[in-house]
Amino acid sequence: MSYLRNLGLAILALLLLTTAFAQNRVVIYSTIFAGYQDDLKAAFEAANPGVTVEIINPGGTEAMLARAVAERDNPRSDVIHSGGSTEYGYAVSQNLLRPYVNPDAGVPAFLDIGGQQLPLRDAEGHWHVFTVMFTGIMVNTDRLAALGLPRPTSYADLADPVYRGHIISPNPLRSSTAVSNVLAMYQIFGEDMWTMWDAIDANIDFYIDSTSNTYNLVARGEVPLALVVSRPVYELQAQGFPVEFIFPADGTQVADNSMGIVVGAPNPELAEKVIDFVLGHEMQALAARHGYTPIRAGVVPADSPISLETLAAEIQVLLLPDPELADAVREEMQAKFEAYLRQR
Repeated sequence: MSYLRNLGLAILALLLLTTAFAQNRVVIYSTIFAGYQDDLKAAFEAANPGVTVEIINPGGTEAMLARAVAERDNPRSDVIHSGGSTEYGYAVSQNLLRPYVNPDAGVPAFLDIGGQQLPLRDAEGHWHVFTVMFTGIMVNTDRLAALGLPRPTSYADLADPVYRGHIISPNPLRSSTAVSNVLAMYQIFGEDMWTMWDAIDANIDFYIDSTSNTYNLVARGEVPLALVVSRPVYELQAQGFPVEFIFPADGTQVADNSMGIVVGAPNPELAEKVIDFVLGHEMQALAARHGYTPIRAGVVPADSPISLETLAAEIQVLLLPDPELADAVREEMQAKFEAYLRQR
């Protein structure tokens, strides 16, 4: 009898330990890169002693949302994190996210940039933007000067034959970074989009399948110009490379990173703490170290290239993502770039 009693006590103790562990564990599905994930885990656990953060990358935003849909009746995650607000609008339509707004968080509902109001959350707080980056042009200033090339100020400038053979781009058939720039140009040039891209394509030395290698080639000065998004440029700049990011005067499209709490999250209170923490000063500052523009004022010095003050001064035209346009032109865009690549 004593054996059975001891076994029962052991099982009860194990169950209590498992329950306690589950109550102090928050699961985040995130597609953001490993360096940011490591910072988030370490900082949140330090700020919340006894809590374990588990971050799982399902392999891209679409895969993350598909996994959340598959688990809808028995959620395994508390928070989904990273990916654009457009994708999070889909998550709301699938009833994957529950509202949460902390009135004491000190985060505005909108940012005023480039004559536009950029929403930082939806009306009910299903999703929250925690960082932003932008489409535009990466320049190696040393290489540009060595070649005697003028500094471009717009997408339209890249059509000038003076840049022939001096531009690279990620492959729009494989890279969301490239697609973002193409969609920005759709918004800017409208019916003249492909006339403009024909001229830019004539100047593009080659399209590259690896987006990360695009940044590396410009950083090393092997080519002076590339069509990119801003965050990695600022990270390379901080590492000492002679690179700059140019916000095109004819328009730059915002690429936001969002997050939200899963409906039926196993640990909703910890999930709320994660949202508040990611929007708080400490995690905003850590994100800025990776080249992201924080959505809070005062996190980085006003003269920083990623500060909100710099954005307000340098962005002349801000383009908001247009998911309807993206759907409407997807097949045309694919056919066009297949043709461009066949001709090379």
